[in-house]
Amino acid sequence: MLAHQCVRVARSCLQRQRSIPGLLNPSITSSRLLRPTPLATVQFEQLRFAGHNKWSKVKHTKGAKDAKRGKLFSKISLEIVSAIKAGGADATVNGRLAAALSKAKHAMMPKDSVDVAIKKATSKSTSDNLEDVIYEGYGPGGVAMIIETVTDKRARTIKEVKEILNRLGGSISSVSWMFEKKGRVQFRAGQTGSSVEDMMDAAIDAGAEDMQELEDESIEVICEFTNLNAVTQKIKEHGYEVDEMAATYVPTTTVEVTDEEVQEMVEKCLGEMEDLDDVAKVHFNGVLPEK
Repeated sequence: MLAHQCVRVARSCLQRQRSIPGLLNPSITSSRLLRPTPLATVQFEQLRFAGHNKWSKVKHTKGAKDAKRGKLFSKISLEIVSAIKAGGADATVNGRLAAALSKAKHAMMPKDSVDVAIKKATSKSTSDNLEDVIYEGYGPGGVAMIIETVTDKRARTIKEVKEILNRLGGSISSVSWMFEKKGRVQFRAGQTGSSVEDMMDAAIDAGAEDMQELEDESIEVICEFTNLNAVTQKIKEHGYEVDEMAATYVPTTTVEVTDEEVQEMVEKCLGEMEDLDDVAKVHFNGVLPEK
C-alpha cells in the first residue's frame, strides 16, 4: 500500500512541476530519479516474495511434523492391534493393551483413530487375517536386525522388507542368536508427582535389570521377559502411568559403525523399514555415533 502511495505522490509532483513553464529542466524530468514506478514495483515484489518464502518454510515444517505424528499414530495402531490379537480387547485384563492405549493418550492420538484400530483388531472380517510376524536379517555394514510386523498378507510384507535390505546391501538371514528376548516397560510419574530417583527405586524393587531416563522424563525398564507382567503390575501399584509393556530384543553383541557412508546407509535402512505400514518395531545391534 505504501509503494502505491509513493507512486501517486511522485506523479502528482511531476504534474504540478509541468504546469509551471521553465521551472524544471526537461532533461531532469526524463531521468530515472523522477521515475518511481520501477522502484516501487521492485519493493512490492520483494515484500511479496519474502512473505511467500516464510510461509513456504512454515508449511514445510508443519508438513514434516504432521508426517511424523501420522507415522507415530500408525505405529501405535499396530501396537493396539497386536495387543488385542494376543490378549483380547479388555484393557483391565490385557496389560499390553492398557499400555498401548495409555501411549495413544499421551501422544494425543485422535479417539477416532484409536477406535479404528480396535475395530480392525476385533472385526471378524479382518482379525482372522492379521498376525504378528518377525523377520530377521542383516542390514548395511553387517548390522543385525529383527523386524516386528503386524500383517494381513505375509507375501507383501516379506517382499517389502527384502527389497529394502537387498537394495542397501543386506539380506534376510537368521540373526536372533545375537539377541536376547527381554521385557520392556516404559512408564511416567503420572499424577504421583514422583521424582526420577523415586521412580527408579520403584523400578528396582519391581525387578528391573536395567533402566534409563528418556527425554520425555519417562523411565524405560528392561527385565526378564517371563517377569514382564509382574514388573508392570508392581510399577502400577505405585500409581505410575505405564506407556508401554512389550517384548524387546537386546543385542548380546554389537557392531560399531564408524564409516560415515555406512552410517548413512544404516540410518536410511532403518528409516525406510520403519516407514513400512506393516512394520511395528525394528531392533538392531549397530552402535551409531551420537549427533
